[in-house]
Amino acid sequence: MVTDPRSNYTSPAGKEFSRAAARISGINPASKVLDIGCGYGEAACTLAAEFRCKVTAVDISGVNTGIAQKRAAGLHVSHLITFETADILKCDYPETPFDLILAEGGIFSYISRKEGLRRAASWLPPRGWLAFSDLILLSDRAPEEVRSIFQDDKYHYETEPSYRVLADEAGFDVHLMSLVPPSGWDNYYAHMARRLDDATGYFADPRVKIAFQQEIDTFYRLEGFRYVGYLFCMARKR
Repeated sequence: MVTDPRSNYTSPAGKEFSRAAARISGINPASKVLDIGCGYGEAACTLAAEFRCKVTAVDISGVNTGIAQKRAAGLHVSHLITFETADILKCDYPETPFDLILAEGGIFSYISRKEGLRRAASWLPPRGWLAFSDLILLSDRAPEEVRSIFQDDKYHYETEPSYRVLADEAGFDVHLMSLVPPSGWDNYYAHMARRLDDATGYFADPRVKIAFQQEIDTFYRLEGFRYVGYLFCMARKR
């Protein structure tokens, strides 16, 4: 069931998970947050607006950061957020330890989970917090059509136990790990379905439209939710 019809998140882990990350990590106006792969800036804007913290939000797409800047201006939080258009693998923040790093939308799967966790650890002080969300496999018996649609052959998705191992190896203690509920998927796909009407930008590409139509169809028609899940994790650097 769609619970947030205005969701603009580009992952099943939506606004409530960003809020949960801020609350668990004790974010306040004195806090510094790094949002890697910030997308349209929904999480960055939510945290800045509700917790009045300082946010550095990075995305490789200038289109995304442009949309995010407009969103921040509309919410009157532009002064709290620094948007950067950059490849996070080429970024470094050696003198800016953050209180919380957000890595939502499966960014670790795109940039390499081990490298993403390593970089996050290097930008956090001891006891600093990391919140990430990512697609995982729930079963090794997923039909081939489900595997091909969710690109397991390319990304070789983790499971919950294997992600726990990666976090531990990177120097993190896991404090919370849970699956996003079905409503998160419904909100995400409702957002994607709306974007498929776009006449310009990324979603105007016919290939993108077909790919998302196939993914939505597979997820519901073949009950893809039985085989893939979206993991939310709160971890603290040792």
